[in-house]
Amino acid sequence: MTIPSRKQGVSWGHYTRVLLGGVVAAALSLAACGGSDDIDRGPTTIAINAKLNGLYWDAGESRLYLTDDATDTIKVWNGDESFDVQATLPPAPASGATLGQLTRTSDGTFYTTRFGFGTDGTVVAVPKTGVPFNLSGLEALRRRIGITTTPDGALVDGWFIKGGTGSISQLAVNGGQGTEQELVRGLGKPVGLAVTGDRLIVTDQNTARVTAYSLTDARVQPLGADSGQVLATFTTLDGLDLMAAASDGTLYMGGSGGTLYQVSTSGAVKTLATGWPAIRGVAVDTVNRRLFAAVAGAQTTDPSSIRIVPLD
Repeated sequence: MTIPSRKQGVSWGHYTRVLLGGVVAAALSLAACGGSDDIDRGPTTIAINAKLNGLYWDAGESRLYLTDDATDTIKVWNGDESFDVQATLPPAPASGATLGQLTRTSDGTFYTTRFGFGTDGTVVAVPKTGVPFNLSGLEALRRRIGITTTPDGALVDGWFIKGGTGSISQLAVNGGQGTEQELVRGLGKPVGLAVTGDRLIVTDQNTARVTAYSLTDARVQPLGADSGQVLATFTTLDGLDLMAAASDGTLYMGGSGGTLYQVSTSGAVKTLATGWPAIRGVAVDTVNRRLFAAVAGAQTTDPSSIRIVPLD
């Protein structure tokens, strides 16, 4: 899909395209750079009346998908002026929609987590055709946020139990039932997940660390939290959240501290932007060298936004 170009400051109802807000680090050029003229590489902010969490860039379709807690839906950016409902999810439990990271398997099925606050934790499946459903068989007390797909097509999710520890598990789906096999144990609050090659990468909000583990080794026997390679260490004020990986293994993440980071495969950290409201999910469009970030409103009554950041 080709994304039409638009002029800055054009409004369409409650959706508005404006210049990227916040204080942007010197490393980020504030002029749109490179790429095709009909691709919006940013810097751009698109306001949306939604409660955003997970983002997913489908490279095959060239489309951006997102989870919206406010409507309990998955939405898709049409590339021009609005976000259309892609799927309405099963009714949210009493604890709320609490949707997390969003991923997709090779058969076109979307999966997203429900945090559940210790009573309603689950994973929601959205088939390419058919009705979305909650996976049965999963422990509802597990608070799930992150979920991603491995290069060989498996699903991996992260969870923790309040007052206990967290884990990363491989999630097998058989019909409508899910089973979790632990891969990494002893984590604090695992949030963002990414898998590049044999690297299973986790952001732990409690320890403020980004750690890589061997997926091969973890599938043989569960690994301890301290057995991985620490790629980068932040502070708890960063409130690390969801994460995305480019095809070359470069990582992107933000958090409640409002700073957007890039982490190289060797662990070098680069600040892309700072001074924003809380950053939830991120997604990377490698072909067009741009990053999407789901950003909360500065105030609870303010709209959220999708921010497009050019990558040099």
